[in-house]
Amino acid sequence: MNEYLLPVIEHKEIAPDIFSLYLKGNLKNYEPGQFVQVEVSESLEPFLRRPISICEIDKKGIRLVYRTKGRGTKLLANKLASRDQNNYGKTYLRIFGPLGHGFPIIGNKATLIGGGIGVPPLLGLAKKMWQQGMKITALLGFNTKENAILIDEFKNYAEVLIATLDGSLGHRGLVTELITDNATPVYACGPEALLRALERFNLTGYYSLERRMACGIGVCLGCNITVLTKDKKELRQRVCYDGPVFPLGFVKWGEAGD
Repeated sequence: MNEYLLPVIEHKEIAPDIFSLYLKGNLKNYEPGQFVQVEVSESLEPFLRRPISICEIDKKGIRLVYRTKGRGTKLLANKLASRDQNNYGKTYLRIFGPLGHGFPIIGNKATLIGGGIGVPPLLGLAKKMWQQGMKITALLGFNTKENAILIDEFKNYAEVLIATLDGSLGHRGLVTELITDNATPVYACGPEALLRALERFNLTGYYSLERRMACGIGVCLGCNITVLTKDKKELRQRVCYDGPVFPLGFVKWGEAGD
């Protein structure tokens, strides 16, 4: 992991309260599923950096797709929105990473399942799998058509099926209702309700967890969860350091988020 000071070369809203941010540069040893800690202010307030998953890294640079939810991400969006196009390349962000462990890739087929803001980190994974010649199906779930993001990008690498809760795009209902193949390994990222639901489908694969984080490197112990070992013993692990990617069936959900 390293610290970088990188120029912002693109920042735009791609859906209500969801922004795509490009930084010019690269990251050493990046694996799809990892994240970075972003400094959202030059001052000491707020003091903590904000964890944002890496969407993809391409010739253009490092792409982060984030939703403005809390104070930190709103500060970041407002800060970048105040800069006009002429300042792109002159505005810098300090990031730390890549952090955590990415998705292990197994076999020659994969089903990617994303929900909401959990969709972006799966794009880099889809690209890597496609480059390895794998057959990929992406099941993407959103609340409404207006919230749907990155669909065209996913179509470059995978067969894409969409679900929205209101039926305004694709299947009306939950993204888990699109699952028809229980044999192909699954790679998932999204809200906890989605990840919990996957446990009922007798699937193999991995999911990426979201938790509130402070340090991002496992020191503060603020993102601890309870996991189950192969012999069903309980063990405390840190989402930022031991994850954020864990095998399906690994998390003891009754204790998650302690």
